[in-house]
Amino acid sequence: MPSPLHPRDQASFVAPPPPLIPAGPTALDPVVTATIVRAGADAAVLDVRTAAGRAGTLRLRPTTARSVRVTLRMAGVPTAPRVSVVDAPAGERCHTERAPNAVALQLDALRVEVRLAPFSMQLTDCQGHVLRQATDVRGPSGDLTVLPLGVTELADGRLAHHDSWITEPDEHFYGLGERFTGPDLRGQSVECWIQDAQGSTGTRSYKAVPYLLSSRGYAVLVDTTTAAVFDLAHSNTGAWSMTVPDELLDYYVITGTPAECLAVYRDLTGPALLPPKWAFGPWISGGFRQDTANEVRERARRIREHRFPCDVLHIDTYWQPHGSWSDMRWDTEAFPRPRALVEELGGQGFHVSLWMNPYVGVDSPFYGEADRAGWFLRSTSSGTTWVGQVWGGTHPDTAVLDLTHPGAVDWFRGRIRQALASGASVLKTDFGEAVPADTVAHNGMTGDRLHNLYPLLYNDLVAEVTREATAGHGLTWGRSTWTGGQRHGAKWTGDPDAGWPDLASTLRAGLSLSLSGHPFWSHDIGGFHGTPDAELFVRWAQFGLLSPLSRFHGMTSRLPWDFGEEAYAAVLHAARLRMSLLAHLYSAAVEAVRTGEPLARPMFLDHPDRPDAHTADLQYLLGPDLLVAPLYAPGGRRQVWFPPGTWLPYRGGAPVTGPAWHHVELPLATAPLWLRVGALLLTMASADRAGSAPFREVTAVWVHPQAAASRTARTVLHDEGGARAVISADLSDGDLLTARTEGGGPRLRIAVGGLPHSASTALTAVVNGEPTEVEAWPGTDW
Repeated sequence: MPSPLHPRDQASFVAPPPPLIPAGPTALDPVVTATIVRAGADAAVLDVRTAAGRAGTLRLRPTTARSVRVTLRMAGVPTAPRVSVVDAPAGERCHTERAPNAVALQLDALRVEVRLAPFSMQLTDCQGHVLRQATDVRGPSGDLTVLPLGVTELADGRLAHHDSWITEPDEHFYGLGERFTGPDLRGQSVECWIQDAQGSTGTRSYKAVPYLLSSRGYAVLVDTTTAAVFDLAHSNTGAWSMTVPDELLDYYVITGTPAECLAVYRDLTGPALLPPKWAFGPWISGGFRQDTANEVRERARRIREHRFPCDVLHIDTYWQPHGSWSDMRWDTEAFPRPRALVEELGGQGFHVSLWMNPYVGVDSPFYGEADRAGWFLRSTSSGTTWVGQVWGGTHPDTAVLDLTHPGAVDWFRGRIRQALASGASVLKTDFGEAVPADTVAHNGMTGDRLHNLYPLLYNDLVAEVTREATAGHGLTWGRSTWTGGQRHGAKWTGDPDAGWPDLASTLRAGLSLSLSGHPFWSHDIGGFHGTPDAELFVRWAQFGLLSPLSRFHGMTSRLPWDFGEEAYAAVLHAARLRMSLLAHLYSAAVEAVRTGEPLARPMFLDHPDRPDAHTADLQYLLGPDLLVAPLYAPGGRRQVWFPPGTWLPYRGGAPVTGPAWHHVELPLATAPLWLRVGALLLTMASADRAGSAPFREVTAVWVHPQAAASRTARTVLHDEGGARAVISADLSDGDLLTARTEGGGPRLRIAVGGLPHSASTALTAVVNGEPTEVEAWPGTDW
């Protein structure tokens, strides 16, 4: 947990969670015995007793073939308005076994065994791996050194529920949202409480998801909106615990590979929203500074003049009058005809993004009306509108819209419609982390429960209006989120400084979010605060243009040509590289939505049993076959861990073989990208924008087919609108390359990478029964 002495923790405008302070030395009260009430094919229900004699009910219910729901509710605990963020499926069955002192539930891929007295629980997966509760673990003085299943009475009168499990010495932990100190969280204590992170190098997070993924073949998803705390072998190196200050403990244990566990998260919380195809092109912002219609036009002109790929022009806060950034109305002096401007930009192939937030300043012309109507959150102590500072003192105080109040929701919906009426395609949903714990909402929910839920309510409403206004997508570009927030599509990692440490921590945070069920994320290329030097800007741009989504944004210019000719050439090369990979990116994105797996794949995801995969936390696979290893320090050198197989530098060079670490040196203009031998990669001609039209022509590049372990390859091509084509290829002993497509799709060309031009042209190719020329790709020597 953060140190209260650290200056970063003195910021008054960061809404903290209520502290978890035990009522006294005897406040900890673990479950010690249980008796069976019912054990059937749908659930086992047990009465439990704690050491202090409290009574409660424990329910174990199968939810999928590889997951079980565990719910502990103590008798006599007052209920309060709360929201479940998990949609547990019904109808899963199990086989139940009873014994004199035990009960067991047998699922297809999971067995749960409960010993009644003394109480304990363990889970065994289909591979024989065992997960045991940590119960009676004590130190030399005889005191418990873990938080077993049970409750602790807090000094403020609440109960905190908790549970602990034995951890293996080589176990690693991932997930829990966007973690700048991740992605491997072993040894940390992580509080799931959304906050303005004040940068990207601390322990705070804009995005918290109480979903924990272990390297030992299981995951845990807690259904709560309170500030759950995960102690990951931090207080006791032999155990991990979760503490949930809610009226009950409700969690899911999932078993399987990391990919299988992420698939269950998807099933329990819903699929990610697939952004429209144009959203995968670069986004370019004018930055957090005064802006005008003429300046936006000039940016658009220069972008197209330079033929720099761009699909989205973002206009930040200053589309509104200075300081009136809660009003959702255009500054008509700076933007006299906003709809005409947006239409003009649309004619040049740009979509427009606008900034917004869910607060209303005390000096806003709308404040009085909303305050009189009771549309703001209220202080629990005074009953009056809560007013506070969310801008760090640079702008007037604000109130927080109560998004549980039907009147406030209707009013805010109207403001959002007004913003989108200009023809804008998407809204950047900034902020959302400021609900104080000591407030109360219209529906009776207190701030300690509403705080983490608020970004979902906020983005749900914006997505709804966006879907209505665009007659299609419900994409938002959000900063904060909670469990299930993948349904809003895009997230960006907040406000990093323009520094090398921030680039590295931003990368780690994105990979952490990838392992929390959120596949589509981005970041401010070049950092937000300050101005990067040319080398940092280029390396951040190469990382950003090989991220799931890409946006140039900051407090100063992030226009690529403002950093010198050499830097501009390198960034333009990276942008065109992204556009040439658009078919690969979009197809991998569709698969991510379908499977629940991320688009940017941390090394751990596919190699949980390899120690090096946990250390290699500054690289990832983009889709199944592209390895990205961003430069996170000046000098153009770094160590890269290559997974099993043979890997080729994307634009030429000597192959490297894994699993192994290799030292690499990359000139400034060289993107940090490698390609797996044997891959069937989808490429296309680089364009100035992604657009929404179907792919017209795609080249399937088979990389070193003769050197691959298999002389067959397969990939899937998706297109906006649901078209799906399966592309498969075979290479016979007589060098006959046969390619087939199932499901239609664009015109398909065939290329072979890793062979001299003369060798590739000597191959014979047949595509869907038609003789086809085989091209050499990419024309460099591997």
